[in-house]
Amino acid sequence: MAKKQIRKKENSGPFWRIVITTVGISLIFLAVLNITLYFFGESTTADVSVRRVGGSNDNYPPSKRYEWSIDYTFKDDTGQVFSGHTVRRSGDIGIAVEKTIFYFTFAPFLNALENDVKPNIGQIVLIATGLLVIIAVNKKKKNMTRRVNGKMLNETKASTDLYDYDDSVENSYHNKK
Repeated sequence: MAKKQIRKKENSGPFWRIVITTVGISLIFLAVLNITLYFFGESTTADVSVRRVGGSNDNYPPSKRYEWSIDYTFKDDTGQVFSGHTVRRSGDIGIAVEKTIFYFTFAPFLNALENDVKPNIGQIVLIATGLLVIIAVNKKKKNMTRRVNGKMLNETKASTDLYDYDDSVENSYHNKK
């Protein structure tokens, strides 16, 4: 009969902690980027083209059954042409898309449509989710101590001195009476 081999689980904790922390930072970055685009970015009009992608998804209400691909191009202050892309859900007839976009003058490739950058609850949810992910993954584990047969385990030397009771002083006190 063959023995069943037991493999020890490899600890890959630091790798996954870094990956998940990076995801949390990315969520926060995306939300803050959109908010800063709205307040500090330049706005201009764009040429927008819209097309429906895929078929109907009957799991959604009729007003959200189709996915629409939105492509836009715009010229920055220097006259250079940049483009952007987003996807939204809407009904089968079409989708209304604003023609105003926001971009940074120092980095026009960072751009978004007006409805995407307006401050909204979704940006707060992204920031809160990012913070929650970062805190949950990097939370320090508490060092639990437990008592076994009257002795404390997982203690430092300073705390073990508190539990080491020397009754010689008490004996000498009582003997002098």
